[in-house]
Amino acid sequence: MNILAVDTATGSCSVAFFKDRRLIAEEVYTAGKTHSRHLMSIIDHILGRCESTPADLDGIAVTRGPGTFTGLRIGLSTVKGLAAAIAKPVVGVSSLDALAWPLAWTRRPVVAMIDARRGEVYHARFSGEDGSEPSQKAMVDDPEEAIEKLPEGAILVGSGAVLYREVWARRRPDVCLAPETAHVIRAASVGMLAMDRFENRTADSVEVLAPEYIRKSDAQIHRASC
Repeated sequence: MNILAVDTATGSCSVAFFKDRRLIAEEVYTAGKTHSRHLMSIIDHILGRCESTPADLDGIAVTRGPGTFTGLRIGLSTVKGLAAAIAKPVVGVSSLDALAWPLAWTRRPVVAMIDARRGEVYHARFSGEDGSEPSQKAMVDDPEEAIEKLPEGAILVGSGAVLYREVWARRRPDVCLAPETAHVIRAASVGMLAMDRFENRTADSVEVLAPEYIRKSDAQIHRASC
């Protein structure tokens, strides 16, 4: 089974290629430029390195949010267009799940955080035997609200965790940040999280797969206030 995985939920962009659950190639781009300028070139490069074409794919996984509104739209529209063109299934993966997944080995609770801008963070807590299942619904709060919801001894990961590291250090010395390299969403994690659904044939419908914004965009808020 050949699976392509894509992430554009935050300032980074990542693409990975799997063959039978084995990661063959991955690229992570963190320069912060508009994803629309380089996403397709990264996909083409990954497929070329793996001597494959879109027609060789059995499915495509993509982060559905939360994250930046523009980034999510670019990633989802690109993946949905590609999946429709080759008539292959697509699976949407939570960007918070993807952040937490590499830390599933720890017995400590993990809180994935993404900068939501406007002085807020998207966050979700992960716990359990393997740490891969969220133990609360994803939410958006300002740092002072989020800090009250942090479990004791939590490991914080993601752009929101890094942005407000001084707040956590001052108010909650019992929590700690994940290693520096863990704060970027990896397409490899997206692909692994989607793998069971591809194998069980429970993929999302291309027509109904939509971004998970958590809150309204600035444009929606502006329209509602008019």
